[in-house]
Amino acid sequence: MTTTPTTTVIRVADRHDIPALTATLVEAFVGTPDAVWLIPDPGERRHVYQRLCPAVLTHAMTSGTVYTCDDHTGAAVWLPHTTAHTPDPHHTALVARAAGPHAGRFTHLAALLHEHAPHRPHTYLAYLGVAPDRQRRGVGTALLAHRHTICDTAGTPVHLVATSSHARRLYQRHGYYDTTPAPVHLPDGGPPLWPMWRQPHTCGVGSGRES
Repeated sequence: MTTTPTTTVIRVADRHDIPALTATLVEAFVGTPDAVWLIPDPGERRHVYQRLCPAVLTHAMTSGTVYTCDDHTGAAVWLPHTTAHTPDPHHTALVARAAGPHAGRFTHLAALLHEHAPHRPHTYLAYLGVAPDRQRRGVGTALLAHRHTICDTAGTPVHLVATSSHARRLYQRHGYYDTTPAPVHLPDGGPPLWPMWRQPHTCGVGSGRES
């Protein structure tokens, strides 16, 4: 458990946190550019995400780690790269059922993320979501800093895909850099995505890109 200077206490989430974290993640993600591309209709999008988020959280709590804070206003979903980039038929089926007629676009997005995933060992930040009324108040930074400390101690790099320019700037401030020369675009006029990488830091020294 970590307490930041802003008194945000970060802890590991468990199944009892799923309802509250579902509400937070739905609000955090329902308006993001990739969500709009996945499901254009806003009402249907909300219904799908209300079904999808519990499945994502349950899977991550089994196969990785979910961190949250005591008021459930933020969540970070972390997966080992071997889990994140290896198809899980059971989880894929759950996502397909939650997505309904939009499952094809979810499958396309998953394939694109897999295509741009590094083959080197790493930890994958699958989701970082903060309730809209708590954004830009240090919750996301606290969630990142907690796991970064663990990764830095273990010498473990991190991979993620930023789905907005705001998210990309946040990650850049925390030592991440783009791994592609240009953003990756979803088809049919879809939004850009930025695959990013963070080298483990040593004694607070910079990101240390690999050559």
